Amino acid sequence: MSHKVQIVNNLHKIFRSDSYINNLLGVAGERLDNYEKKAEGLEKEFWFDTMSALGIAILEEQLAYNTMSNTLEGKREELEARWKTSGKCDLKLLQIIANSWRNGEVAVLFTNACIKIIFISIVGIPRDIATLKGAVEEAKPAHLPVEYIFRYRTWGNLLQNTWGYYKQFTWEQILRREGI
Repeated sequence: MSHKVQIVNNLHKIFRSDSYINNLLGVAGERLDNYEKKAEGLEKEFWFDTMSALGIAILEEQLAYNTMSNTLEGKREELEARWKTSGKCDLKLLQIIANSWRNGEVAVLFTNACIKIIFISIVGIPRDIATLKGAVEEAKPAHLPVEYIFRYRTWGNLLQNTWGYYKQFTWEQILRREGI
């Protein structure tokens, strides 16, 4: 229900039929509706997953950082990771950065003086991996190497369907594509 209708409904029934009162309060109600819409739009700018291109540009300026990604979603993820990289670098921080890419489940481990980022729930190389690598590179200590481990499909994973089903795909698609 609009503010105009709410304001008019709150009046005594004698005043509800007065055209002057209706016009006067109608303008005030329309203004309130406009402010409400602007407030809803502004609220979306506070969350990385709903931020608009304008909000991204403002945040880039505030962080003195230019995103590398070309897509709006990629820029959101990159800025979220950049925002979270302040402070001491540890496995928890690297896990937070990896999780901000929204490419399925990711495990971050530290074994044999090497940071290992393992993509658990996605098959193949996730989209926009270059920006993830850039964010991790910026957050991690410079002397530590990073190893990215991707999951691929093997013949053993394909036994549930017949060759008649799989011949519609190339071997590259079968190896790396989700949903097959």
